[in-house]
Amino acid sequence: MWRLTAFLKRNSAMAGDDFLAFLTGTWAPAVCAAGSGSASLKNIRIHLPLDLSGSPLESLFPPRFDALVEIAFEDFDSAVASLVALDRDPEVPDLGDALDLSDGAAWLGEVLPKKPDDHGRTGTRMTVAGDVIDGMAEGEAQRYWGEVHPVVAQRAPETWERLTLYRQVHGRRSSAIEEMSWLPRRYYPMCADMGAVSLEELLAAYDNDQYRAIVRPDEQKFSKPEDMLTFVTREYREVMP
Repeated sequence: MWRLTAFLKRNSAMAGDDFLAFLTGTWAPAVCAAGSGSASLKNIRIHLPLDLSGSPLESLFPPRFDALVEIAFEDFDSAVASLVALDRDPEVPDLGDALDLSDGAAWLGEVLPKKPDDHGRTGTRMTVAGDVIDGMAEGEAQRYWGEVHPVVAQRAPETWERLTLYRQVHGRRSSAIEEMSWLPRRYYPMCADMGAVSLEELLAAYDNDQYRAIVRPDEQKFSKPEDMLTFVTREYREVMP
């Protein structure tokens, strides 16, 4: 499966509730209606940010983005074709008008489950997006991340066993998508969804000695974990063709 992942920040002229109402009630249904004739478009999920305002965690996860949108497709080529068609469809409202396009990011990537949540135990999910370390080829970094890093992470049970979900999304550039005016144009080669039964368990998975001694040093072999986009959520809306 392939996924368009989009970290979205609303236009400051639009209220937060109005933005989410537009995404879930107008834009996503229009996209699904436009793509209903294609078997490639699977669903749209609009993840809502977890409100941490006023809590000690607000400084750790500042409210930078207003929504995380995921559009799932069967394969890369049909995903590009579908998105190009949406870009040209006059029946689909222009999402760009509702966005601050100077911030955020959007790109296509292949979804690779490494620890699926087969029993629906995830209560809180964190999605991160990052870049490759300087001097390392993107393909080499993705291969290491996909094949080696999950094995290394399992050597840290205080991290791995707390996770109910671990899913990688390997980005692939598309000039057609990067030229679309309704999406923020920043690309990330690596994106991951991590889930746990609660926010406390999710934080504990990354705040322990095993993570710091085993997992973090391995992350630094291929990525820049100190320079990532982050979105924490407990709730999403799903729209299907």
